[in-house]
Amino acid sequence: MIDFVEEYMTDINNYEDNGFDEQRILIKAMSKVLPMIIKNELTERQNLCLRMFYVFGKSQVEIARELKLSQPTVSRHIKSAKDIVNKFLSYSFYSVKQANEQWLKME
Repeated sequence: MIDFVEEYMTDINNYEDNGFDEQRILIKAMSKVLPMIIKNELTERQNLCLRMFYVFGKSQVEIARELKLSQPTVSRHIKSAKDIVNKFLSYSFYSVKQANEQWLKME
């Protein structure tokens, strides 16, 4: 299974909207859905740990120190968050991919 979190959390900030190929469409779609999943499907702690790790580039030890948690607890929050996000993004990925294929057939 694709690890959408690893792929899209690290690439969203580098995304340039200068074309319409399938990969760009998928990245753009994932970048629109990802914040909604993070906001609506994760606990506050999962959300915070995930963002601190991927967006702010903090290590699990740094996050644990800041949030006054143990490193294994931070690790579990990040893993749980990734599992949830990957599940929802896989559904979105499939839907966008199917829509793209149908659109290309119509051309």
